[in-house]
Amino acid sequence: MMGKWDTVSLLRHARHDWLNHLQLIKGNLALDRTDRAKEIIEQIVQESKNEAKVSNLRMPKMAELLLTYNWQQNQYRLDYEVIGQERDLSEYDFYLYDWTLQFLAHLEKVVDLDCESHLMITIQLLDEKARISYDFAGELNVEEVDEFLKTARQAVHNSITIIESYCQENELLFILELG
Repeated sequence: MMGKWDTVSLLRHARHDWLNHLQLIKGNLALDRTDRAKEIIEQIVQESKNEAKVSNLRMPKMAELLLTYNWQQNQYRLDYEVIGQERDLSEYDFYLYDWTLQFLAHLEKVVDLDCESHLMITIQLLDEKARISYDFAGELNVEEVDEFLKTARQAVHNSITIIESYCQENELLFILELG
């Protein structure tokens, strides 16, 4: 699922994304749809702020995973957001990355390929704690979900606690608390 990115590959993918954004803006301006072009610019600004926030958490493994996940062929789209004041979460990087990687790999196995699916990862930086939610929307292969849930619940490190998890027909949620 994840490969090691070399500098040239990272730059190529980033340049490709920026060129796609610029083409969207240029096309909307050519069609005299300035409101839509402004919306795209605002979306780019928000994405860039989010990329900066996730990069400033001092979790290089998690940051790389989140920043590059959609550059690969996966069964669903992954988005993320960081809410709250940025701080150093480096002590959780390895364990959170490891759990997330396992979670994503298992999720790939239970996703129904005939439906469009989406995973939203939200990092909430509260006063004393940090919480990370994994909110999946899409069809799941029900036969395999129970084993997946059991495996996901067992894989957490002692500095990370699952405070909530549930699975419904079209949604899967895990909330982890750090510390």
